[in-house]
Amino acid sequence: MTADDILAALIKRAGDDIFATELSMSGRDRRCDFWTISANGSAGFHAIAYEIKVSRQDFMRDHAVKQREARLYSDRFFYVTPAALVRKDEVPDWAGLIELDGDKLRTIVPAPIRDKDAPSWQFVVSLIRNSGQLHRDQDTLKKRMLNAERQVRDATKLLREAGLEPWKFGIFG
Repeated sequence: MTADDILAALIKRAGDDIFATELSMSGRDRRCDFWTISANGSAGFHAIAYEIKVSRQDFMRDHAVKQREARLYSDRFFYVTPAALVRKDEVPDWAGLIELDGDKLRTIVPAPIRDKDAPSWQFVVSLIRNSGQLHRDQDTLKKRMLNAERQVRDATKLLREAGLEPWKFGIFG
């Protein structure tokens, strides 16, 4: 299993959340593998940071200081690994653990919830400029709109082939 496999599963799981990959948390080299934020203000714009680990050595080298900024701008922080890579008792008290088993993500250790700090301007610029992948709500809306337009075209064609006028069914265009 590769980091790309885990990333693909996280992207699928993100749904309509705004997400970024390889997000620079500050002007330094510290990056968050995957970061999501809910676009729902009434839910507090819930943000989650994910650190992908595919080897035990890489996980064992990680520490709280390295993940400080990812935790700073997130309500929760998770390590995401292949199944059985990390034992529950090895997960720091400030993190949770999600495993990818086949094609399913499973939360093994829930992450504690904390109050995130307000983002710095460096973080905001990084999120907007993002050197990795950035998903916005408008991307989802654009896909839905294109799908609806395709369905209208298909319905128009079928109605005309049946000798019917699409406008009689509320289809104009």
